[in-house]
Amino acid sequence: MSIATEIQNIQIGDGDVVRKIPIPIYMVFPRLFTCPTLSTANFKLEFEVNISVVFEDNHLVSENFPIYITRF
Repeated sequence: MSIATEIQNIQIGDGDVVRKIPIPIYMVFPRLFTCPTLSTANFKLEFEVNISVVFEDNHLVSENFPIYITRF
């Protein structure tokens, strides 16, 4: 069984976004809702960033990127 929970959602661009200019993505994860990535024999706790782009004609492109959170 796998359960996914959205922790945070931000919108970076809207409307006629300028072309050929990098759009930086900065996100601070809420400390109270995150913990280090954990994998045991009984369960796993993993995180990922999902980036979705919706074009003017409502075409959706989405990709997930795994992230590994550590605590020092």
